Amino acid sequence: MSQIEQLASELSSLLRGEADGLEGISRSFLEAKLASLRHNDPSSSADDLKRLLFDVIDASLAEQVGLAGTTAVLQELVCLVGQPEQELGVRAQQDVYRHLLSKIQQRQMAYEGVIIGTRKALAKSLAAEERWEDAARQLQSIRFEQLQGSQNIAAVFPVYIWTTQLFLQAENLEQAVLSLNRAAAHIIQVSDVEQIMQYRFVQARVLSQTHKYIEAAIVYNNIFQANTRDAAEQRAVLGQAINCAVLAAASPQKMRVLSGLYREQLASTLPSFGLMEKMVLKRLIKPTELEQFDQQLEKHQRELVAGSKSTVLSSAVREHNIFVLSSLYTSIRFENLGRLLGIDTEEAELMCARMIAEGRMKGRIDQVDGVITFEGAREVKEVAAAISMKRQDAVQAPPMHFREMVHARWDGRIVNLCQSIEDAVDMLIERQPVYARTLFRRV
Repeated sequence: MSQIEQLASELSSLLRGEADGLEGISRSFLEAKLASLRHNDPSSSADDLKRLLFDVIDASLAEQVGLAGTTAVLQELVCLVGQPEQELGVRAQQDVYRHLLSKIQQRQMAYEGVIIGTRKALAKSLAAEERWEDAARQLQSIRFEQLQGSQNIAAVFPVYIWTTQLFLQAENLEQAVLSLNRAAAHIIQVSDVEQIMQYRFVQARVLSQTHKYIEAAIVYNNIFQANTRDAAEQRAVLGQAINCAVLAAASPQKMRVLSGLYREQLASTLPSFGLMEKMVLKRLIKPTELEQFDQQLEKHQRELVAGSKSTVLSSAVREHNIFVLSSLYTSIRFENLGRLLGIDTEEAELMCARMIAEGRMKGRIDQVDGVITFEGAREVKEVAAAISMKRQDAVQAPPMHFREMVHARWDGRIVNLCQSIEDAVDMLIERQPVYARTLFRRV
């Protein structure tokens, strides 16, 4: 009788007729076999232990052991292999896990729980060696949607989050986004606060690393508002929110986010407060003022903008300066604008054209004369003129075209505001129905 047949016979005898306590019996059997090997051969190596575990896996899959017994033995084996006191070594552990998967992968329906536990254990072992990509691939291989007994969101959701974190550490943004999207599909069903906070942290990191800085700043700010327990963590999260908001492309939304962060009492104690304050107060920022802020940024935040020789920070500051100048000047030559920004005329024109095309600034470019006209500044002056006329003698009424123009623009802005509020309420009802019912219930 071979070693495997002998082990299968022992397991069959031990587990026969047992309905309860299979896990305990299986664990005792495994520990006894490992202890016997060490006792009979004190010089036994990790390879000897590994070969014994290979034999146990093969024996447990014999027909006479039965499905329930096999499942119990394999689950206990996965737990036992990962324990440090077994002194198997990381590579031997991984070999055992891979051997187990190779034996049961084609019988997925029968051993769902064992496969999930083994892949998670193998991912943990790979992550201990900083093999982030390989660890993430193991977790990604778990297809929860194809399994019958794995519909518990509390167990599935953390695996998606862990997978995303591993892909981020491996700097594989494409797969990190895909994994995060899998988690996002289930977030509405998650009730555990800790799991939701973990999701928000990972979401913010993904948004930041994909250069969606204004969205990342909003998520970090939401985390800051929700976390009131850890002062050090609050400080770090608020710092990340400010960093991302500063790096975001200049726009009215960026100014709103920065203004909200500026009002936080804790913000004034952070090193990034000075640069944020200048942005909020719409002051011009000099390139020499960026050194201290740049030291706080992460690696991906110091990257060059695609197709440019400028960093994300320097580009964001230049756009901010254009945004400030647009409220100070009615028009300006690109030659003068470039000198104020510290860039050449052509780059200044390209930056303005991009901001106008993306709807982040109102203006018209005259390429023949090399001049940009800022329409935002003109609107401010027109409104100021109308107000000034209103303060004059009541007999001298403001010209009709001024009144109609100002009224129409204010009416349009009110309509846009109301539409934005309605869209926000619809989105809240769609994404957070339980909270919406609580918020809008009748008193």
